[in-house]
Amino acid sequence: MELEARNAEWGYDAAMHNGKRDAMLIGKTYGVLAPVLVGALLMGACAHGPKCAVLPPAQVQGWMPVGPVEEYDADSLFDYIDGGAEVYRAFNVQRVYARRYAKPGAPELIADVFDMGLSQDAYGAYHHDVREGESVGLGQESERMGGTLSFWKGRYFVSLIAFDDTPETRAALLALGRTIAADIKEEGHPPGVMAFLPDEGLMPHHVHFLHNDLCLNLHYFIAEENLLNLDQGTNGALAQYRPREDADGGPSVFLVIQYPDAAACKAAHEQFMQGYLPDADAEGMARTENGLWAGAVREGPFFIGVFDAPVQAEVRRLIAEARSKLEGGGEL
Repeated sequence: MELEARNAEWGYDAAMHNGKRDAMLIGKTYGVLAPVLVGALLMGACAHGPKCAVLPPAQVQGWMPVGPVEEYDADSLFDYIDGGAEVYRAFNVQRVYARRYAKPGAPELIADVFDMGLSQDAYGAYHHDVREGESVGLGQESERMGGTLSFWKGRYFVSLIAFDDTPETRAALLALGRTIAADIKEEGHPPGVMAFLPDEGLMPHHVHFLHNDLCLNLHYFIAEENLLNLDQGTNGALAQYRPREDADGGPSVFLVIQYPDAAACKAAHEQFMQGYLPDADAEGMARTENGLWAGAVREGPFFIGVFDAPVQAEVRRLIAEARSKLEGGGEL
């Protein structure tokens, strides 16, 4: 996949204009604050403690930095990724450290190191994309596709881009990634809610973590209204499932959301059923306008939903497997 296609899922273009990275993402565009440049003192002060910044290195295989490292927070990130910052803000981004590299006669490189605050949000930023490229063994999960290399480790999500895909830029991105990964001393874990995804038929390239309705609707549109009362205090797992051999049609969509408590889940489930599945049967299932099946139930603080299932039996199967995992506590 070419670089433009690779970035389309994220909603941004890697082109640089006036030293800023443009982005095109479905959503609103907000005002921006000026970036803060990270000085040599910060670079020297970041030893290896869990709370110090991990910065892009000073050079890589002959590519030298174009200016100092730039630092952005959740607000000033709009100045760097105009529009696309919403995705990272949805995962509680704390800081972003960005650096451009140039080498005579070679394409430019960009290194973006996102401090997401928690490993679950680094996982979420990484899995916001559909991951179908090859792993290069960096961090806890990694992907190289064309002129891009991405990985997550600990609380960090790292995105590396070359303006052209050549053997030389591939080697440089890998060396850049190895240096950054080595500087990240912490390890992280996938979000706990991911343990409750059913196993049979799971399409591993189409698995996403989310907090709010912005990310949910980007991957699977539910409604303009926030029917599920999603916010930064909710954790959700969204995935696609291959149809069973005895069922025709496309993949089913599975959603499990963990609320702060059972009362919050009950309120969200009731609102969802009234607004999305008002004709559901006693099992919480109904055939929707597209002719496919959907259903939703709740278990304590967990909402379980299935969408676009070709047959009602598939809704029952996915819900039953999720309930079984909830009863067993889940296992990643």
